[in-house]
Amino acid sequence: MKNIIFGILILSATLSFTTGNGKLSGENGKLSGVVTYKDYYELSNHADAGSEIYAINEADVKSTQYGDLSDIIESFQRNKSDYSLAKYNTLDIARIIKLQDNFDTASKFAFNYISRFKKLPTIVKTSTNGKGNYTLSLRPGRYYILVISGNIKSNNIIESKGNIEYKIANIKSAGENFLDINFEKSENIMIMLITAWQRQGC
Repeated sequence: MKNIIFGILILSATLSFTTGNGKLSGENGKLSGVVTYKDYYELSNHADAGSEIYAINEADVKSTQYGDLSDIIESFQRNKSDYSLAKYNTLDIARIIKLQDNFDTASKFAFNYISRFKKLPTIVKTSTNGKGNYTLSLRPGRYYILVISGNIKSNNIIESKGNIEYKIANIKSAGENFLDINFEKSENIMIMLITAWQRQGC
């Protein structure tokens, strides 16, 4: 009798097994890809080992205060680009200081926002292996994908441990889905552009 009860318990546990996403593993789709990085002068990419990948279903986050992740990241990257370009494109010190202040403000806001975002209870996380590969098992739906580079870093509060990238992925039930990410040392690209531009005010 004890063996029968034990067998029933094992069977129940097996049938009720769920992934971190809260769905039976057989219903999930697989999201996989490779994260790479390169310098501006290189032709080939390198495996971005140790990159962090965060995924969350849009339905789980859309109605929360974290539903505007794309706007936050776009604002940060726009301010970063404006400030980086101005450093090499103008001698107007007041303009550079203003853009730096805007960038610092956007960086701090994005840092606090993403720090909390990564702790959401329904978020799924993984990291790339030595070859830059990753795989996630996700229930079907539309996902926000946040990637933090393991090798490319920048001199600002949010990217001091790795540059960030944001994507959208649509996951199909029991299907194969692929999403590759490539990081570039964008700060070095600015150096190339020095000779291409005449500084404003020259």
